[in-house]
Amino acid sequence: RESKINIRTSIFTMMFSQVAKFSLQKLIGRRHLSGFPAPRLFDYETVTSNLSVSDAIEAVEQAFSALAKGKVDVPMPMHIGVEESENAGPGDCHIKGGYVSGTPTFTVKLACVSFYKNLEKKLPPGSGIFIVVNAVTGAPLGVFQENRFMTDLRTGAAGAVAMKYCSTESQTNVGFIGTGAIARNMARAAACVRSFEGVAYAFDGADEFCKEMEAETGMPFSVANSAEA
Repeated sequence: RESKINIRTSIFTMMFSQVAKFSLQKLIGRRHLSGFPAPRLFDYETVTSNLSVSDAIEAVEQAFSALAKGKVDVPMPMHIGVEESENAGPGDCHIKGGYVSGTPTFTVKLACVSFYKNLEKKLPPGSGIFIVVNAVTGAPLGVFQENRFMTDLRTGAAGAVAMKYCSTESQTNVGFIGTGAIARNMARAAACVRSFEGVAYAFDGADEFCKEMEAETGMPFSVANSAEA
């Protein structure tokens, strides 16, 4: 009987020891987690006033090079569909990210689109943030409220990289089908590669686009009568 009591006592001692150890580890973990400084927020005005498409070209070119060498981890995008109801939507959320091997940070992007009811409230139909994370500690370093601005810069920069490597110096005509924000960044990016003559076609806004881009880039622009032209 005494031996049974001793065994039970030993078992309970071990159990309480494990619980105490777990509680201590949990407490220490909380202290460590709370030790991360808050990520720095870069609001939309700060982002748009400090970045241009020319800033993105070199970064995008390096990213394509790393991707071609198999040094980039780019998981499949995650999609959240927000159905229209009394409390939400309609809208969509896309979450994307990537890490270039050997670099000190990685980035996750959250983009909300198609929230068209926002227009009734005089708000844009979408928004977006980039979160830059420390690849050593896993702590978020910065949150960029870019609302598609950086996304459009990236797309324009990709066009410049394509123009640099997939065309020759003698090819100087650049066509633009559609004249929105991405077309504008494409024009700005192309001007960083070489001189060109721009031709634009759109259902609406082509004249304004040509005038604005010609004044901004110093390149001649003209309006096409059709996409085939």
